[in-house]
Amino acid sequence: MDLVNLMYKYINRFINSDELLEELKKLELNHYSKEEEQEIKQLILDVQNIKNTTPNEIDDIERKRLGNIEHFLGLIEQAENTDLNDDLKKLVQKKKAQFLKDQNKVYDGGVLFQSIFDLLTNHDLIGRYAKAMNDLELLEFITQYISVPMPPILTQDKFNDLVRIGIKRDMREDLWRLAFNYNHKEIDFTLIEDYFILKRDDYYLTELISAVEEDLNEDKLIDKIIDTLDKDFIDQVVQTGYQIGIFSDEEIKEIIRKCLEKKLLTYEEGEKLTSKLN
Repeated sequence: MDLVNLMYKYINRFINSDELLEELKKLELNHYSKEEEQEIKQLILDVQNIKNTTPNEIDDIERKRLGNIEHFLGLIEQAENTDLNDDLKKLVQKKKAQFLKDQNKVYDGGVLFQSIFDLLTNHDLIGRYAKAMNDLELLEFITQYISVPMPPILTQDKFNDLVRIGIKRDMREDLWRLAFNYNHKEIDFTLIEDYFILKRDDYYLTELISAVEEDLNEDKLIDKIIDTLDKDFIDQVVQTGYQIGIFSDEEIKEIIRKCLEKKLLTYEEGEKLTSKLN
């Protein structure tokens, strides 16, 4: 799995080619067969050859990363010019140091990145280890990060298989992370939202909505929440959702209206809740 992890970290730009080479050279080769050992040694030579013969370039992804850092450093500079207490000053200084460190780190881009990307993603040994993962291993592999730009390509059926493994083991954090990794990738998250509703888990349900709101049918989801007829659960979801901004005033009013229809609220309770909206 070490090879698959290194490939994953590189293609998602957590490490550059220098770090990739360093980690490849640290692999305990006695854990591999003689044939695999030769494949790894050749992989190291191939990465090194690409690095030696291909110039590094700043591409659009890298420009965006550096632009975001500049933006946040500007916000931090503004914060430093305000009257902060000691705890906030320490927090701001810590964030600034991290952004400056990230700003100074050189990432691979352009042809260099694409060449090593192609080498790793088409490498037979890495591919064999990746395909050997069972569903639980694949779920844990994907969810080691909250979100990456390039998660493994999954069909809806395979995604649902991973969700079922997570449900069987009640891996709610992993299910939320799994969804977050596949935001905007035309994946249906119904099994996850239904499980969180079944478990009356307002925390993970609202986290799911916050993370992948654009991929959910929010009207149907609200109907399913109300159809539980669980007044305490509905109240928790609505309160949390309103506080973190995933429900608008209009959506809250619609929820109140539907709760009145289901006789989960009295008219007076509905009026009281409506009056609290901005």
